[in-house]
Amino acid sequence: METYLQFMLLGLGSGVIFAGLALGLVLTYRASGVVNFAHGAIAMYSTYIFSSLVDDGQYPIPPLPNLLSMIEAVLGWFGIQVDLPDIPPFVQLGDPWSWPMALIGALATAGLLGFLFHYLVFRPLRYQPPLSKVVASVGLMLMLQAAIVVRFSNRPRNVAGLLPQDGVDVLGTTVPADRFYLLAAILVATALLYLVFQRTKFGIKTRAAAENEQFATLLGISADRIAAVNWILAGILAGLVGILAAPITGLNPLNMTLFIIPALGAALVARFQSFWIAVWVGLAIGAGQSLLQIMEIRLPWIPDINLSQGLPLVVIAVAMMARGQVLPSRGAIERGRLPMALPTRIRPRLMTFWILFAAAILIWAPFVWRQATINTLIGAVLALSLIVVTGFSGHISLAQLSLAGIAAFMLSSLATDAGWPFPLAPIFAALVATGFGIVIGVPALRVRGASLAIITLAAGVAIEVFLFKSDGWFAGDSTRHVADPSLFGIEFGPNSPFFFGDGKVPSPAFGLFVLFMFTLAFVAVIRLRQSMLGEQMLALRANERAAAAAGVNVTSIKLAAFGIASFLAGIGGTLTAYKFGTFNMASFGVLGSLSVFAFSYLGGIATVSGSLYAGSLFPESIGTLAFEKLFFPLGRYEAYLAGLFLIVTTLVQPEGIDVFDRRERRRIGWGFVLLWRKATGNPDRTKPDWVERIYPEPKHKKGMRPSPPATVDAATTHEDGGS
Repeated sequence: METYLQFMLLGLGSGVIFAGLALGLVLTYRASGVVNFAHGAIAMYSTYIFSSLVDDGQYPIPPLPNLLSMIEAVLGWFGIQVDLPDIPPFVQLGDPWSWPMALIGALATAGLLGFLFHYLVFRPLRYQPPLSKVVASVGLMLMLQAAIVVRFSNRPRNVAGLLPQDGVDVLGTTVPADRFYLLAAILVATALLYLVFQRTKFGIKTRAAAENEQFATLLGISADRIAAVNWILAGILAGLVGILAAPITGLNPLNMTLFIIPALGAALVARFQSFWIAVWVGLAIGAGQSLLQIMEIRLPWIPDINLSQGLPLVVIAVAMMARGQVLPSRGAIERGRLPMALPTRIRPRLMTFWILFAAAILIWAPFVWRQATINTLIGAVLALSLIVVTGFSGHISLAQLSLAGIAAFMLSSLATDAGWPFPLAPIFAALVATGFGIVIGVPALRVRGASLAIITLAAGVAIEVFLFKSDGWFAGDSTRHVADPSLFGIEFGPNSPFFFGDGKVPSPAFGLFVLFMFTLAFVAVIRLRQSMLGEQMLALRANERAAAAAGVNVTSIKLAAFGIASFLAGIGGTLTAYKFGTFNMASFGVLGSLSVFAFSYLGGIATVSGSLYAGSLFPESIGTLAFEKLFFPLGRYEAYLAGLFLIVTTLVQPEGIDVFDRRERRRIGWGFVLLWRKATGNPDRTKPDWVERIYPEPKHKKGMRPSPPATVDAATTHEDGGS
């Protein structure tokens, strides 16, 4: 019993981080209605600042775009070699700082990050739907995490402890004193926040702005100023908690960033309103995880499947399923809309041309371009899964790459271990991923928007912990193998022989196989968009109550969207497994799922043709390879730029690259027409046939929604709370 009590008290170290981050999440949501997925990354970033100042006296400069390097690359095209100044990675501030000065500098950075996030990102998005805010916060998370990797690498870093480490005897067991100091600090911070929000004018104004922003503005309350102060306080609190607890939990770019998941569970139980509930639940999660760890070791009847790591998912799932829409409604002014789900027409001649062009690259192009084309097509298949679940049905899923990993490991078990033939093994593996995807989609029957994003992110972590790190069919902790696919004695894997081309890897046979699978998936999603099922998904995305009143079976349509999207993710996972041949769980981590979501949103998450743009943004794809050939290698900056571009796209062009491209091509076409008519004096204002052929307007065919702006604006205005 003493051992169990000791482990529970030891778990207070991580529990304090969960509780502190949950406090910050409650602060930012009450102030601006934003569920900040990047809150743990703020704690991680501030802790690295503190460690760098204490150890070396250096302040890291964020990786900023250096336009001078672009000039160097352009001049290099003409054989002109110049060496222009670079932005330094660090600023040397003298000798190593004392810990009080370093603490002040790190907390000032945390507060500045909170202010900048609010003022530059979430303030412009304050009238936008939850999807835009979730995307922006995911972009900030990726950006901060990648910035630390660029500046400090992935290696763990030691942080000087600021709290006493002496042992304290409690009920016959010895516990380090820092746990109790941390507990006292978080309880004092919670009491202060509670008093501020209950007894001061600032707290009353914050609550008033959350209840009804319009009325609060009429009373002279600046909701923006109130939100900015709360974001600064939340950032400082995150930085302080991270710095104090880092000697206990360790510091690396991943662990503190993903501490946001248990913190989200605590904040959800508190309904993003009660500071005290959030703190006590966060502490309980930390103590419970530590207790489960020792129980898994001591008690033989408890399965060794990392139950402690799955505790946050259990808390989140119970909170959501018990309470339904757990995020409280806010009296905010919202006028934004979801990205327009423009239809994509099947034009046989144009598709045939591009298929033949891609086939030529896959057969005769050099190795790097063949490999990049394969990566682009596989990435486009993964993007299609998000287009179905998020673009068509409006549900945010952050676990698609985890589902792809389930299919990949299942394929290895079936094809390699059990000897299942092709195509039975990959089809069944994709169906298994479909089953898991439907289970993940069950909470969508009660919640959506940011709430669903939270549970799918937690589900991705749970898949990694319960399945990939355990023995069994889906074990990915060790290296897995999969044989080349073959049918009727003909192999078409990456190393298979082919009668065309140079005979080098990747084999053109495998490239053509990936092209065939992508074409099937692409056409299938276009048909889904045109079908009655696709119409019903779009109706649910617009307004669930109206769709249900019109006779739409809400339950079946939601589960169908998750099932179809999961099957597509499973296909992408099997293609990835065939591509690598030998792989492990590193290819299907939770941060990879966030990157897939980012690339899909950038390409155009609501249009089928946006998958091609998304695929060209994936690592080692056509787009990144072309950029590196023209300018400079991306290397470790790829994830950083993905997060940066995701934020910019959310602010400037939320529909994505595909819709922007369509609009600009149509505008350019009409520009040529108007110039020609002005030169010839022709007053005809109708669109010529050749313009329609080159820059077609979306048609309203049977089973296809009318083109915007007539109805899409009215049908894409509500997401969170639509049920």
